[in-house]
Formats: sequence, structure tokens, C-alpha cells
Amino acid sequence: MTNKRGPSLALVAVAILAAAITLRPGATSVGPVLAEITQGLGLSSASAGVLTALPGFMFAAAGLMAVPLSRKLGIGWSIGVGLALAAVCLLMRPYLGSGVVFILLSALALSGMAIGNVLVPAVIRTFVRDRPAFLAGVYSTGLAVGGAAPLLIAGLLLAAAGGWQPALAFWGWLSVGAAALWGVLLARSRGMLSKPGRRPRTVQRPVAEEPPLTSAELEVVAQVEHPSAHVSIWKSPTAVALAFFFGLQSTNAYVQFGWMSQIYRDAGLSLGYASALVGVIAVLGVPGGFAMSWLVSNSPRLSFWITGMGMCMVAGYNGLLFLPTTVPYVWAILLGLGSLAFPTALALITERSRDPRVTARVSGFIQPVGYLMAGFGPLLIGLIHGWTGSWTIPLVLMLASSVPMALFGRKVARGRHVDDELAAAA
Repeated sequence: MTNKRGPSLALVAVAILAAAITLRPGATSVGPVLAEITQGLGLSSASAGVLTALPGFMFAAAGLMAVPLSRKLGIGWSIGVGLALAAVCLLMRPYLGSGVVFILLSALALSGMAIGNVLVPAVIRTFVRDRPAFLAGVYSTGLAVGGAAPLLIAGLLLAAAGGWQPALAFWGWLSVGAAALWGVLLARSRGMLSKPGRRPRTVQRPVAEEPPLTSAELEVVAQVEHPSAHVSIWKSPTAVALAFFFGLQSTNAYVQFGWMSQIYRDAGLSLGYASALVGVIAVLGVPGGFAMSWLVSNSPRLSFWITGMGMCMVAGYNGLLFLPTTVPYVWAILLGLGSLAFPTALALITERSRDPRVTARVSGFIQPVGYLMAGFGPLLIGLIHGWTGSWTIPLVLMLASSVPMALFGRKVARGRHVDDELAAAA
């Protein structure tokens, strides 16, 4: 018998969690085994630098296409296509024996992930209009788990799989499972995530206090332009500050994912220990995802917490610079606390916008801008390290980037909404 009701909150949360978990391993699984990949495929140091920079660049470029794609396919189908593309490319890339093909398939896989990066926040707004903190926490926690897992188990997975190729391909199977689960959500959504213009059916209440958008409201979302639709998102100071906050945080994150294991290994630590330390940085985002989502929604002192993140970043990089192997776990914990800026930025996408269409525009704006910055970061760090043969200047640059990150975050913490700023500019 056909189910005429929409999805439960549990199904929505599980589907978002599964999708989020698969949006990072394609990027973070490369860093811990970069030396093995470089040797196995005969990559030059320049090619290795491109590989570490690829996540930021592809998340930026493909992120620009996510919102236009969603207008043609619908938000849900666009995410599903992205998950399927990532799964196929991640499964294939280790086995074709070519550095060029490996980089190309990595770029395509990251493109699929970029679609989810941009559109999942709009899915959250579709199902919960007024209090998105729970699903935002689920999403950021899933991203943290997916980012941390390849780092934490890199050494074990390499040994168990018998080589870097099957160890990398393992993460493609996660995307297969997530794509299948997302298909279940699409089947149960009954039009809520379908192609714009299609009249959705009545849906089940996902949250007791917050009914989903009605059919009439969903048609308005699909067919009627927002009053500020033609106003440039650059007219919103909050959106611009959020883009730079997100970008500086992402720059730090992808430098850490791409190079931190090598920094620790060059200091004398083993692959397993080095990747586990970088995993500590990422795994702190698991509880941090829910904590920061709650703080963004409820704390009147958000600027205080953001300032603290910047200070933790400064202390962590100082430790890596002067005493990298003395208490390496302390520096990893400090950098992990500073990296809570990432779930903070994600929660602010939904918290600083009200209308799902504005949420999609904000997400589609800050993520390409932010990830473009993040792409140049690892590339620049790799080039400087190659020129100098030292990690001193790269670490000093990363330390310095923590200050403007905190300043832009404090500006977003003021509580203004992008909807209001765009309406005022219209």
C-alpha cells in the first residue's frame, strides 16, 4: 500500500546524517596516506599540492552549480545525484593506476559532495522552519564524523586492507549506502524535495511543535520569487562576514586535513600516531556540532565563544611551531577546539536566514566563496614548504589567519538576518 504521508523526523535526521558522513571522507582520507599515493602513482610534489588543494577548489566551483541544478532537478534529487557521483568516483579512483585520472576522479567525487554541502541546509529549512538547531546539529555532527573517521583509522585501515587502494575505496561504499538511504527519503517525501513546480502532497508532521510547509506554502517556495531575489547577496554585510568566517575556518581545516599528518610525520611521529592526532582535531566536532548549534540558537554570548576559538587556534599553532612532539595531543586538542568554528558557521547559515530560498542563496554564496579561499590555502602552504623546506612560515601564516577569522565571526554573532538586510537593500 502506498504511503501517502511524508517522512518522519527520524527518517529525515538519519538521511541527513548518512549524507553528511559521506561529504568529507573523499577529502580527508587522502592526507594520511599522501606519501603512499604519491609513491604509488608517481606524483610530483606539485601534483601532491594540487591534490591537497582540490577539495577547496572543487567545493567552490561545484558549489556554484548546486542552486541552479536544484531549480531543474529539485533539492532532493540534486543531492541524490551528487551522492551517487561521489560513490562511483571514490570506488574507481584508486585502481586506474594514473595520477591524472586519480586527480580527475577526485575532482568529480568532490563535485558530488559539494552539491550536498550547499543544499542540505536548505533541506533542513524545508522540514523545520523555526527551530532548525536539532537537524543542523545532526548535519554538522555527521560532517565531523565523516571528516574524522579517515584520520583516526588511517593506519589500521591501511594494514587491514593490505594497501592504500582498498583503504581509499572503502569510503566509496559509504557513499553507496548514503545514496540508497537518500533514495528512501525522496520516495517518502511526496513532493517536498521534488522538482520545483510539482504540487506536493500532504505530508506528515515531522516535529510536534513545528508543522512542515503546507502544499500552498511549498508552491509559493517553488514558483514565486522572494522579494529580494534580484538583490545581490553581497548587499548583506552578515552574509559577506559569514563567507569570510567560513572561508578562513575552511582554509585552516583543509590545511590541517591535507598537511598536518605530514607535519607531525616530519617531526618524527609515526603515520598512525600522526593521523590519529589530526583525527582528534576532527573528532572534537562530533560533540561540538550539537553544542555549537545550540549555542548559536540560544547563547547571548556567541561572540565570546568565537573569540575563544580564535585564541585556541593561536595557541595550537604556537605549540606546533615550537614544541611539535613534546605534548602533541595538547596542540591537537587546541586546534580541534578552534575548529568548532566550522559547525558554528554551518549553524549560522540557517540561523541567520528565515526563508528556505534565502537559506539556499546564503549557503550557495558562502560555501563557494569560502571553499575557494580554502583551496588556495593548502596549495600555498605546500608551495611555501617546498620552497623553504620548513614548516615555520606555513605555521606562522596559519596562526595569523586565526585573528581575522575570529573578527568576522564576531560580526556574524550580532544576530542580524540576511533576509532583513536584502529586503532593506531591495
